[in-house]
Amino acid sequence: MIHSKKAIGFFFSFAILVFVFFASTAKGIEPFADFALLEWQSKLAAKGLFHLPYNHQIQDPSYSFFPLPDLFFQLTKGFAYSTFPNLYPILISPILKFFGLSGIITLQSILFFIAIYTFHQIEKNSKTTLLLLFGSTLPIYIFLIHETVFIFTLEIFALYLYHKKLKNFSGIISAIIIWIRPEMSFVMILIPFCFEKQSLPISFYLSMFSGFCMFALGNLYWTGSFLPFRLLKNSDIELRPENIVYLSKIWILQVPIFTISCLFFLKSLISKINLLSIFLLLFITIVMILLAPNSGGHNTPRYLFGLVPLYVLLIGNKKENGAPYISFGWIFLIALIAFYTVWNLNFQIKELKKISKFQSNTLNEIRKIKDSVLIFSNPDFAFVSLPLLEEKKDLLLLRKNFNQKEMADLLFKENIRTFTFLELPPSPIVLPDNLPISNCLKECTFRRRETHILEGALLPISKTLYQRN
Repeated sequence: MIHSKKAIGFFFSFAILVFVFFASTAKGIEPFADFALLEWQSKLAAKGLFHLPYNHQIQDPSYSFFPLPDLFFQLTKGFAYSTFPNLYPILISPILKFFGLSGIITLQSILFFIAIYTFHQIEKNSKTTLLLLFGSTLPIYIFLIHETVFIFTLEIFALYLYHKKLKNFSGIISAIIIWIRPEMSFVMILIPFCFEKQSLPISFYLSMFSGFCMFALGNLYWTGSFLPFRLLKNSDIELRPENIVYLSKIWILQVPIFTISCLFFLKSLISKINLLSIFLLLFITIVMILLAPNSGGHNTPRYLFGLVPLYVLLIGNKKENGAPYISFGWIFLIALIAFYTVWNLNFQIKELKKISKFQSNTLNEIRKIKDSVLIFSNPDFAFVSLPLLEEKKDLLLLRKNFNQKEMADLLFKENIRTFTFLELPPSPIVLPDNLPISNCLKECTFRRRETHILEGALLPISKTLYQRN
């Protein structure tokens, strides 16, 4: 047997060293995809803007050529709002402005370890604390501009407040979580089942429902929508076998605590301890995997990370709360999980750095294009190029079946004489050699002038110059 404090001290020190190492190696990861959108939102929030600005709002009121895919913004009252709520961007905006990405990493590291410490106060169980610390690859989001660590911290606070019988406050925090991440509703409704000895959770559910309604009414007044944009944009439920298989695979590989929970479920079938709670948690996990609109992105089971603290709580043996010693068997298992997770995180960071290298290289090469108007056929390039909006570049994105006449008329009305079209062949969207302008008296066609490969880019991106004459 080893004293619990010694075990926690060793593994906590190990975790600190690992995170310091990863923080240094993750410096090369620049924001891309939805990370870039959250970074843009944060910069806008620092300026007091909470919608996504568009240079052509008047001439293109339907935002047909807005430089983001439709999934990532909602058009309401003539403005585009990100499907990511502004709470997280607002909170990190001063940190990002004054300290950059390093400041975000530091902040999220602090939040993560505060969450771990708070979780330890629930049961004061060394095993569960260490399992939460190393039981998943969730810490990868410490090094990225993303709300996952923030949501994780709020979830731990909700669990702690419920444990302290402050159910109203726990319900309000749960409502905030659900508003930001609607898929977390499956997780938050299970909180009472992790504390079976407590009284009926009516006040918790009422507070959660009331809090959600308050956010909904505020959103209705502000944007005209009663539901979160994230929910509106992912409201189509469709079973996707390939997505289910992939999400199940990465969930098992990246969350070892799930495998341990399955073993505990088999044990519960025999001992009949926590049987209902574990069964409900496994059932909800299956439901979330089946209903997930996609894998969550970034090669992680992001939609399911909220389940991790609940699995850890149910694994904890209530009879051992506050026990001063931890067995060698548990030490060995936790060490095994810790090294496996660290290896997994190291692999993921390397993959993210590779992606970031391609994205940064592409951005730097696009930045060299002299044209101020850039038109993309690939939404990934639009995400990559979002920082160029701060450099007075004008970005437009072509969607499938876009209207060529509307595009030409938009360029004409905005008095744009040249633009550069960027694509990654073979592109599903093709621009013709000539784009005629309707209701025009002079120089009424945009003509293709020259096409070149984007020099220096690691991808075979072509750039085509169009000029009006």
